[in-house]
Amino acid sequence: MMRRTVQLPSPRGNPGYALLDVVLAVALFAISITGLLSVLSGINDTSTGFARDRYIQQRLEGLLAEKRRLDLGAMASETVDAPSSITFRTYVEPFEIDNGEGEALTGLHKLTAEATFLDDGGEQIERAELIIHMADS
Repeated sequence: MMRRTVQLPSPRGNPGYALLDVVLAVALFAISITGLLSVLSGINDTSTGFARDRYIQQRLEGLLAEKRRLDLGAMASETVDAPSSITFRTYVEPFEIDNGEGEALTGLHKLTAEATFLDDGGEQIERAELIIHMADS
């Protein structure tokens, strides 16, 4: 009696396909990680920008609060914040307005605080202004 032998495929499959599976999995993982890192980098840039804007706002408010108590001649100043390379400047100028009946209101001045800094779009200027009443000296 003659026996017939049937050869079944190896349960391990073709080793070449296993290597291809690993290469595809690693490539897919690398693409996913690259996309995730680019999103995280964008979040970091946005967060840094918000922190800088918050810092500028706090400094401008502080300058206005500090300078408004001084004499008119002492209100003008300019400082450079070395770590952030932001230039802060304050100046005062007369503010002319009438009372609605054509009579000028006297003793009003506009105190301005400016922050100048470089951004991706070039030089940027942020301003805060405050109207104060003080007799001319």
